[in-house]
Amino acid sequence: MNLIDSLANGTMNLTALLNEMRQAGTLNEGQSTVLEELHRGRRYSVHWELRAAVYVGVLLVAAGVALTVREYFAQLGDVAIIGSLAAACLASFAYCFLKGGPWSRGEVESPNLFFDYVLLFGCTCFATAIGYVEAQFTVLGKLWIHYLLISAALFFFLAYRFDNRLVLSMALSTLAAWFGFQLSETFLHFHRYWRESAIAYGAVTFGLGFALHRAGLKRHFFQVYLHFAVNVLLVALVSGVAEYRFASWHLPALAAAVAAVAVYSVRTRRFSYMLYAILYGFAGLTSLAVRFIHDTGVMFLYGIGSSLAVIALIFFLSRKYKEAA
Repeated sequence: MNLIDSLANGTMNLTALLNEMRQAGTLNEGQSTVLEELHRGRRYSVHWELRAAVYVGVLLVAAGVALTVREYFAQLGDVAIIGSLAAACLASFAYCFLKGGPWSRGEVESPNLFFDYVLLFGCTCFATAIGYVEAQFTVLGKLWIHYLLISAALFFFLAYRFDNRLVLSMALSTLAAWFGFQLSETFLHFHRYWRESAIAYGAVTFGLGFALHRAGLKRHFFQVYLHFAVNVLLVALVSGVAEYRFASWHLPALAAAVAAVAVYSVRTRRFSYMLYAILYGFAGLTSLAVRFIHDTGVMFLYGIGSSLAVIALIFFLSRKYKEAA
């Protein structure tokens, strides 16, 4: 305890503290060496870099599977393609259920990076398989869009079972596709009201994420829901401002949404939301400016000046967020 007090009072640096703890037997030589190298910045974590590499690998494999099916389906035959995709899907999910840990309401670390790879690969094989079945045999006919709902339900289940944010993103993206196709089939004038439909999807996504967060189910997933809801909402509002300018409710709604996102960013110290507020707010203002600036030179100066101002603001705020962290 005296060592910690000395460190807090500035009378002892961290290196000296580690030496004292090693001499006292609290740390062994290996532990002390690792902690000292971390303190001096000689080591750093590449966890997120490795996860990103895994996700990129999954996307490349998925693209390869899709291209293989597209190019060689005539030679391979329907049975071979469907059987191979189904076998890969079932094998991937079986591996995850056998190797995955028990389910928990809280955050759970994945057993290894290969586990995430297998789970995502199984999801892509499932999506490819049902897409191929419907394209070749039109099993559901006009009700084909319900494949999207089935896929979204499966991805939601797997995301919560194995605590995987990317699979949750796949579920929300698939749900958005089902939402859009379902409305386009139901309402003849959907193409006129797609913004309102997008806003409705954003509200549903936010409501679902908020309800699950309040229920204590994977609270850390709430940010995934919120990122989807915020981006869909702001894209729809910016589009409305670009088309109707001051003649609709989109402009005040965009201003209110941007302000709310900025306030949330400040309160939670999450810079990504401030970035959304800045970029979507800038897009809204620019969509208004291009309607009133008719001189090419003035428009050029506006584009250069406003872009530099936005970049400077983003850089300044990013440093402030890092300093406050």
